[in-house]
Amino acid sequence: MALSQALTTTPQKAFEEPEPTARRSSATIGTFRSKLPHHLQSHLNSGREWVQQRTATPLPSPFPTATALDQLLVGGLPQGQLVELIGRQSSGRFSTILASLASATRAGEAAALVDLGDAFDPQLAATAGVDLERLLWARPGHLKQTLISAEVLLAGGFPLVIVDLGNPPVPGGRGVEASWLRLAKAAQSHQAALLVSSPYRVSGTAAAGVVKADYGRALWSGGAPGPSLLVGLSSRLTLQKMRRQQGNRTEVLRLQPPAALIYGTATASIGG
Repeated sequence: MALSQALTTTPQKAFEEPEPTARRSSATIGTFRSKLPHHLQSHLNSGREWVQQRTATPLPSPFPTATALDQLLVGGLPQGQLVELIGRQSSGRFSTILASLASATRAGEAAALVDLGDAFDPQLAATAGVDLERLLWARPGHLKQTLISAEVLLAGGFPLVIVDLGNPPVPGGRGVEASWLRLAKAAQSHQAALLVSSPYRVSGTAAAGVVKADYGRALWSGGAPGPSLLVGLSSRLTLQKMRRQQGNRTEVLRLQPPAALIYGTATASIGG
């Protein structure tokens, strides 16, 4: 009974903890910093801030693609994250894939393409600059196999893995968000760049970035009185979402194939 009475009569302040030292130190540093000239304020740090800066893990460099994605994503595909590229047929999605694979393999990197859409043509890719000796090409039959294949390739150490779902309807549907989250987690664990190319959004919140490819215009050479030749295409890429970056930015993707494609039978495949 005596203890109960003592607890009820003890002032509440007796049980309040003193202000943490770290909080007082931070407030003091903030006061000093506000008194300094603007160009010197960033040079005054507390001991805690100094330790955090010294122990912070630097972000890996983006994976360059030599396409308009580099401008939209500030240097290229972020390593350890999933980026989704969406767009209809002939919007430039597959041409972006080929350009990214060519950039990676020319730089001596190994790359993997999980080709659910079955649109990859090795001869066309080689003409576009892809080093086929450094490319692993997987051809799954439905979405479940696609997700499993991509996860295995990420675990296998490929620095760039591209998943192409082709045109609708996608075999296997959109999948469940948990599967895409698991795939994004695999990319994060192995610090690999993961690009998912789809006709519509499929990965939900698993995507760190979303880029939309829109129809562009054809680039022609020649004309009356002679024939007009298709020499390239332009497509518009819009950044709809990117963690820690401002969205709704647009870049023009210009697709100019080698001369062998312009005059060959594969011209119609340029803008896939």
